[in-house]
Amino acid sequence: MQMVITFMAVVGGMIFSLAVALLAEELIFGQVIRVFFVRQTVTEKTEGKR
Repeated sequence: MQMVITFMAVVGGMIFSLAVALLAEELIFGQVIRVFFVRQTVTEKTEGKR
């Protein structure tokens, strides 16, 4: 039982750490999310033109 709680704590800590890192990167650079959306839209538009 203690191993399950430890595993959940480790996984939860990793997810929390990733979320904080992404938030900090977005606040510092501010372009991370836009780059992903722009790439998807550009890809769809070029495929539609072909």
